[in-house]
Amino acid sequence: MRLIEALRTHTRLQHEALHTHPLLNGLSDTSLTLTDFHHILLAFEAYYTHAETACLAGWPEDVPNAPVLTWLGSDLAQHRLESCARHIAFVHPPIDTRSKLAGYLYTKQGSTLGGHVISKHLERQLGLIPRLDQWFFAGYGHDNGPHWKTFTTYIETLGDALNPEEVLTSARRAFETIAWFCDSLFDLKQAGSPLARTARHEA
Repeated sequence: MRLIEALRTHTRLQHEALHTHPLLNGLSDTSLTLTDFHHILLAFEAYYTHAETACLAGWPEDVPNAPVLTWLGSDLAQHRLESCARHIAFVHPPIDTRSKLAGYLYTKQGSTLGGHVISKHLERQLGLIPRLDQWFFAGYGHDNGPHWKTFTTYIETLGDALNPEEVLTSARRAFETIAWFCDSLFDLKQAGSPLARTARHEA
């Protein structure tokens, strides 16, 4: 089985669990409110702040590595939100080998494909224009597909240079950790914590 196919198979349960997570439900139905969207942004920004800091292995500059924190930073600025990442205690295991990084990036790059669909939903549901009012889910825009193809082709060319078990474990951990951060923000949302509220700025 090709590594990309193995990744898809061995992360299916963790991936599908996110589709039904209570924090994320509105990304696929008409229940989504702007407040819901803000909590979702905060969850992903908190997760990626911790995960990106843990990335210690190198990656070729010409192979896609989605600049998620840049996109999320634009989202938080656009919606006048303050990061709550530092308020969430979490120690991310180091992503210190190319195999671990490949597994992590599989989830990160793959999210741009689903994000493209979600981006259209955000425009219909909330009137948020891709790459103007919302950046993270819009991703690379029309280049999401081509960048994914470049990424998967590179993964396959690495072949025996990767440890398959490390790759699969890292990818599963990424999905599970995203769920953990979504749990955390959902709990904050339910509790009405000020950490999960829109930051108020004077004009």
